Amino acid sequence: MESNCRYDLTGFSNDLGLPIEDIADLFSDLIKEINSEIFKIKIFLNEKDLEELKRINHNIKGISANYRIHDIHEETLKISNALKNGNVKDIEALINDFFVISENAVSEIASYFKQKGFIIT
Repeated sequence: MESNCRYDLTGFSNDLGLPIEDIADLFSDLIKEINSEIFKIKIFLNEKDLEELKRINHNIKGISANYRIHDIHEETLKISNALKNGNVKDIEALINDFFVISENAVSEIASYFKQKGFIIT
């Protein structure tokens, strides 16, 4: 792993056989997707639409695993369990934790690529 990043972005690049600039583009798309899904989560959480929250959480769980963003993935696993139980207060607390974890992950990933000379949004 990178000394200044808790995510193994160089290993991800090497495993895919893609140059870091292509990986920067992939992670830029990932960040856009996460931000879009967070926007939807806020709406569906307010509406207490657990089915839509399950769908969104499932999507984020998959992409976070594929991109090796382990802390987001772990949080989505917790949210999945809470969604199965249907306890809205537990779901809200976990989703709030997810928001913080996601914000920190996005910030750290963006910082990593900025150090490499790439700006991702």
